This record gives sequence, C-alpha cells and structure tokens, in this order.
Amino acid sequence: MATHSKTFGFNTGDTIQAVLFFASLGLTIWGVNIYRLTIIDTKYIVETIVAGIIVSFTILTFLVRSEYAKFWSFFIKAVIGGGFFYFGLLFLNQQFADKKLLTEDFLIIKTGTLARGGKGSCSQPFAIIDFYGTAKELIFYCDFSKVIKHSSKVNLTYSKGAFGFNVIKSLQLAN
Repeated sequence: MATHSKTFGFNTGDTIQAVLFFASLGLTIWGVNIYRLTIIDTKYIVETIVAGIIVSFTILTFLVRSEYAKFWSFFIKAVIGGGFFYFGLLFLNQQFADKKLLTEDFLIIKTGTLARGGKGSCSQPFAIIDFYGTAKELIFYCDFSKVIKHSSKVNLTYSKGAFGFNVIKSLQLAN
C-alpha cells in the first residue's frame, strides 16, 4: 500500500508576491502619514491606485508564476500595485517639492475629534479647511483639543510638490 505524503512546496512566484505584498502594506502605512500633509484631491489618489492595480496585474501575471487561488492572486496583485503607486505618488511629490515656502491663513470650516484607538489615550482633534476649493482635514495632537475649539483659522506653511500637489511643512492654530 502506497502512502502519499504532502510535502512543502516552495514556489518562488508565491514568495515574491508575499514579499511584495508586505512591502506594499508597509509603504501604504507610510503613505498615509504623507497623505495627511499633502493637499490632493481624492480623484488623483483613486486614479493612481487604479493605474497601479492595472500595471501590477499585467506585469505580475506574465512574470511571476503563482499557485494562489484566482481571488487571492488578484487581491495580492491589487494591493501590491495600488500600494506602491499610492506611496510613490505621495513620496515623490513630497521629496521633490519646491524649496520656496508660502504661508497663509485658512478659515476652519469644521472641527471634531477622531475616534480613540484601542490603546489610545485621547481622541485626536481635527480641523477641516477649504484650501482653494479642496477640503483638507488637518489632524492635531491631543494637546490641542481645547485650543482648537477657540480657533477660527489655521496658519499653513506649504510648498508646491513635484506633481503640483501642495505639501504642508507646518501648521498652527490661530484666532
């Protein structure tokens, strides 16, 4: 009687995709922090992510052989492409921003607080401003929760990013 034992199969393509997947997740988290300091319309983010998904799916389908199920293969490729392109757009825009700084006051449209995380000790205050037609949410440290209630403006110092999206260098609450 023959017994079949399942052996661990090492698939290089699946390993490459797994490494790229986790790298993309890490870069996406970093990208979220850059996004908080970038004034960009959401449609450009969506277009960039969709382009990344298309490019990633096309390239990885032809270059990397995978044994993942179709759903997981598509999901992994989408995260890889979307994450890398999202991060790339924001990172390059920030890193190659113009050295010339501009400073202006913007009226606060709305204020509020973000939900406290599981281990968070406070709800982070935020202010929404109208930056020349683009609504931008600015998040502050917990220490500013009382100050933000009495502020009517935010003083922004910013510069033009490499792709034309403004990058916030500093922000300060004002009356």
